[in-house]
Amino acid sequence: MTEAATAPRQDQAAASSPVERLRAYLTALPEAAKQLLSAEITRAKARGEEVPGGELILAALRQGSAPAAVPPAAAEAPPEREEVVPRLMFRPLEPFLIDERLETKVRGRIMRASLPAIWTFFRRDLKPAEATSLEETCRAAMEAGDDARANQAIAAFLPMIRPVAEAAIEQSNGSEQERKRLAVRLGDERVRDDLIDVLTILSDLPTITAAIAKAPASIKNLADEGLANARAMLDPLAASRPALLAYSLALLQGRLLNRAHLARLAVSAAESDEPSKIATNPYRAAVDLVIGDIERATQRVSRALKEGRGDRAAAGIKEFHDSVRSLRTDMSLTGDGPWTRRIGKLRADLATLLSAQIEGVPGEVRRLIRPRQRSEQPMQPVAEEIVAEIEDRLELLNHCRTYASEIALNEITQRVFAEIQGYLDPTLTQLMENIRSAPDTDRALKISQIEAAVRFSAKIFGASYAQLLQKAADVAINSGKTQGR
Repeated sequence: MTEAATAPRQDQAAASSPVERLRAYLTALPEAAKQLLSAEITRAKARGEEVPGGELILAALRQGSAPAAVPPAAAEAPPEREEVVPRLMFRPLEPFLIDERLETKVRGRIMRASLPAIWTFFRRDLKPAEATSLEETCRAAMEAGDDARANQAIAAFLPMIRPVAEAAIEQSNGSEQERKRLAVRLGDERVRDDLIDVLTILSDLPTITAAIAKAPASIKNLADEGLANARAMLDPLAASRPALLAYSLALLQGRLLNRAHLARLAVSAAESDEPSKIATNPYRAAVDLVIGDIERATQRVSRALKEGRGDRAAAGIKEFHDSVRSLRTDMSLTGDGPWTRRIGKLRADLATLLSAQIEGVPGEVRRLIRPRQRSEQPMQPVAEEIVAEIEDRLELLNHCRTYASEIALNEITQRVFAEIQGYLDPTLTQLMENIRSAPDTDRALKISQIEAAVRFSAKIFGASYAQLLQKAADVAINSGKTQGR
């Protein structure tokens, strides 16, 4: 059969492959469905969740949005035009952006994943002609190296977009049906909430930043004179435009070495540490921002554990502990108020997450270093990656013990630690006794078990004691070699 005859069949096979069928299906979707699917995948990636085939789907959605008859060079132009405007327009929002999706919306915190959906809403639904013109202007300005011209065009666009966007938000407040309709257009109810923040910040950024213009770039301890100075800066804004206070507080929090100290402003303004009194004051936004940070720390711990990043998990646990302790020190978080319930839920969530990581460690240690009987079948030496994984879990256990008071893990960490501690020492002693008379077929396994037990002991008993154990283990191993000869 000729090459010309087989080519159509090969083309047909390629076109009927699963990937090609998926691309064809995505290309045929309505534009609104494409935007919604793209926004959902982007948000999932921002939360740290894995989306199987996510990059392939996004690429197919972008490809499907381009006209079929456009040459390749021109087909790549629309994404470039779309990217430059939001990058410039939303650049002032950077101090307010977060990568996590909070359970409860916090004023002054905007999901980074919301920005593409907001720009699409502007461009597709509110001011399509003006947005297209803005894209052309900004692209031409950037190609010419004229950043000022691009910024001027965006500054002129914002007063046009804000009234129509606010009208859409106001209309959505009229009924549940209208609210759902706007959520569908934006792709998510939370994007609607973030849109309110975006419009406010972009319109009133000079006022928001001026409120803390005199604050130091780094504040080690927000107390005494520093606390009084912060109140003196922010009180005029709280009195004249309380709706903007949350955004100035969010900027101030970025300058605090201990971000949880922000809640002291709320306590000071209310002249009380009672949550019920603080909740009636505009400075209550400070407490919301701190609790939002606590929730973000919980999510970072979860993401770090999934990625196997023990260092990041430990940092998140410490941040959670320090923030909760600081908040409980400054406020009376007793009773059954909304803030108390939120912190209680976050503490329970983190405790459940960490318990699942450390409860099984004693069993893993036992299975790995259990002295084997001579009657059992020979086994391969303990794999390095398994030992390293258990070491990481033991390190996590130590961090949980250190900060157990604020994450409700006192009982489980003490029990798990004591169980491992009680098993390691006698088992290592037995392993060193057995190595002296071990047959050649078992020596490699037993040596690897001894080395693993010594490394585990360094995590449980400390490095100094582990060094003594290592010397004893070396003597036992060398003694076994001599007897074998």
